[in-house]
Amino acid sequence: MRPTVSQLRAWSPQSFADAGSAASGVAESLDAGIDTAVRAFDSASSWSGDTHDAAHQVIWAEHDHAGEIRNVLHMVADEATDAGADLDHARDFALGVVRGAENLGFTVFDDGTVTHPDAGLGGQATLLAASVSDALDTVDILDERYGERLEGFAADLASMSTGQPDVRLPGGTASDADAAVRLLETLTPTQVRDVVEQMSPADVRRLMQANPHVIGNLPGVPFAIRAQANEINIRNALADEVEAGRGQGRRARTLRGLLDPLPEPSAEASRRGDDGLVERTFITFVNTPRGRMVEMIGSLRSDTTNTATYVPGTGTTLDTVVGRNRTAATELASRTGGPVFLYLDGDLPPDLRAAASTSFAAAMAHRLELFGSELDAEIARHAPAATTTYIGHSYGGSVVGSAEQLGLSPDRVVYASSAGTGIYATPHPAGVERYSLTFPGDPIHYVQSFPGNPHGHDPDTAPGVIRLDTGTVDVTGRPVDENGRTVDGNGRTVDGGLVTHGAYWNDPESTAFQNMVKVITGADPDLYVPRRPDVPELPPPLGAPAPLWWLYLFNDRADGDIDLPGPVPDIPLRLPW
Repeated sequence: MRPTVSQLRAWSPQSFADAGSAASGVAESLDAGIDTAVRAFDSASSWSGDTHDAAHQVIWAEHDHAGEIRNVLHMVADEATDAGADLDHARDFALGVVRGAENLGFTVFDDGTVTHPDAGLGGQATLLAASVSDALDTVDILDERYGERLEGFAADLASMSTGQPDVRLPGGTASDADAAVRLLETLTPTQVRDVVEQMSPADVRRLMQANPHVIGNLPGVPFAIRAQANEINIRNALADEVEAGRGQGRRARTLRGLLDPLPEPSAEASRRGDDGLVERTFITFVNTPRGRMVEMIGSLRSDTTNTATYVPGTGTTLDTVVGRNRTAATELASRTGGPVFLYLDGDLPPDLRAAASTSFAAAMAHRLELFGSELDAEIARHAPAATTTYIGHSYGGSVVGSAEQLGLSPDRVVYASSAGTGIYATPHPAGVERYSLTFPGDPIHYVQSFPGNPHGHDPDTAPGVIRLDTGTVDVTGRPVDENGRTVDGNGRTVDGGLVTHGAYWNDPESTAFQNMVKVITGADPDLYVPRRPDVPELPPPLGAPAPLWWLYLFNDRADGDIDLPGPVPDIPLRLPW
């Protein structure tokens, strides 16, 4: 409702936040309690017979029921926490406008009307009244939005007193929610989307509550629904960490961070009194040891003209991608005006030694190709004029190129300091604009030109790929730690070398970053200008990782042999793959 000024003064949005914390605590206690009961039952190894079987059936039915209630409580916790934060900000803003007017000698009435004894200030009084009215409208909008959602969750809880109610499938067929989820798993992505979009919002919520893991990660489920389900999945993963005694561990800290709202980089101007923060949107989330997730940074709107998908490289995990990788993706979204999908749906190699293997690319490429089809469907529904650009950095370039070979059909591809153009022998699809970005002196050149490189062609020289200029990059404050914070203050600008393999992602004003923005938005990027040799004749610097020294010694400098230092003759080399 739209409150009066006196009513707003009496409001206590903190009560929403307190209710959210209470709901989260109850969810965790319920989860721990039913798990304890299941473990106790399973430990009774000497018990068997009909009674045991009947009890087993009952306790697992209650386990399923308790899990559904826990999931609703997590949804309540999420909405109540957001309601508390948003309404508290809107309330403070509105009352701040009122206080400001009163401090200037104006009288603010309970309905928001503003007057002043000096008739000459009538125009200013009218403007102040409009500001108060706008602020009260924002409170009203937020109150209605969160009130409707919380009422829906309350109804869900009430309906689950004796079990999860059935859902209605297209055609009017009633089905148990768990059975409906299992049915969806047997369908194609197109069929899944068709079924889900015909279901009522209440029934879709019941699907999420029955099995958020499946609904949050199932191809064909619309992105907005997957994001809601993955909020539950993140809260469940956090509860598991707490229950396991790792509540202050690194993964728990990461998960808490995923639940924090952040500014929307491509959003239109927010209403007066709106804090401009939005919940993060996870299209995929699986709490594996290294973590899997796809985050949409920004939003798809009817006027969106471009999207980008960014696949990072070696060493990236759920616990590290939320640092500087996300910062770079957010900057891309802000500068291109379209959403950027930070893609980590699979394990990337943990180190350079593991990066020699193509198995990581093979596993991720299949998922990326399927994700591309899902993104195309979302674009067709919400932003039909939007283009797609896929950017693979380092090992991520091999993932992107391999996904193309499996059927991914983007508008544009950028191989950013990429290990290669794809691990398969099949051709890339036609009609795609392809670009490469590799600084001279970047050690990835040793991999790109290695004879028989299992990650495919050298992107800088591959047919149909246009090499873009890398120019210079500011490495002030580099290196950075795993969370993107600078750890020294030595500033310098460079045009090549070891640091340039990833430094341009941290410098949005660099030539390379600006070229990525141009590619995404369809502008003309700057073509490559040679400034120094790609592969220096001098060996890597002292202290460089051992794999770089091996690559240096065995690198073929594009002439098909092993280059040996000093007077030792080079050895012709032909590898079998």
